[in-house]
Amino acid sequence: MTHWPLWDRAVRTIHWYFPVAITFMWWSGEEGLYEWHSWVGYSLIVAVTTRVLWGFVGSPSARFSSFIARPTTVLAYVRGRPFTGEGHNPMGGWATVALLLAILLQGVSGLFSSDDVMFEGPLMYWGGEWSGFFAEWHEINWLLLQVLVVMHLLALTYHQLYRKEPLLGAMWWGKTANRFSLSKPKTTSLALAIALVIAGLLFLLITLAPQAPSYY
Repeated sequence: MTHWPLWDRAVRTIHWYFPVAITFMWWSGEEGLYEWHSWVGYSLIVAVTTRVLWGFVGSPSARFSSFIARPTTVLAYVRGRPFTGEGHNPMGGWATVALLLAILLQGVSGLFSSDDVMFEGPLMYWGGEWSGFFAEWHEINWLLLQVLVVMHLLALTYHQLYRKEPLLGAMWWGKTANRFSLSKPKTTSLALAIALVIAGLLFLLITLAPQAPSYY
């Protein structure tokens, strides 16, 4: 019986890119390095959108259908029912969805944002009168994203140290002695192709977007 990686290279690469990019986004925003903030933000949009699409066409354990559980299943897990699946547990699956959604909203809101002082997103003109709203949501969603990240780290610590589940090893190496998949993962080249298409479309969108009037 072949023990395939539980998490394929695409999932692992995107997963570890998230904390690096998010940390840089926070730092560059605090330092006023808005050009770098924007470019890394674009890459983050490409990464999270690729991960979302990978959740439909990727490896079995990466698909949303494999880890989005019914509320009754989540409740049973909370009450102590053992989890016997390969990937995310019922609560972890929904936490993953929440994090992906928050990262996606953070990136998209930045595209349409304008604070009328320091920063103007490349699609701000299309945002029109809503550009200020997108800027406010960008700030609010950032707070929500921080809360989700802290919850993620606390849950990771609990499972890694208290329950002795090798989550970090599985996410770094793809699998461990007791965390693996029985299904062959999809090729990384497919995920790369998806990312390149998304990057091209985003670049085209930004390039073709009309410039904001000078009074902005």
